[in-house]
Amino acid sequence: MPATTSGSLPPPATLTDAQLRGAACVWGGGRLDTSAAMDLGVQPDQRYPDARWYPRACPACAAARS
Repeated sequence: MPATTSGSLPPPATLTDAQLRGAACVWGGGRLDTSAAMDLGVQPDQRYPDARWYPRACPACAAARS
């Protein structure tokens, strides 16, 4: 189940490939351990109608925004 956050996600155009596919924290950019990463849900990319991205966050960044 995706985590809920009070802050908005960064625009996809500003993120690295690792952040877009959920391998790095969407806010901090650090590499994520799959056992601790917080799933933020599949997101549509407004620039491309059929594209999706998969943001995840480290527990510290997710807690700071919940």
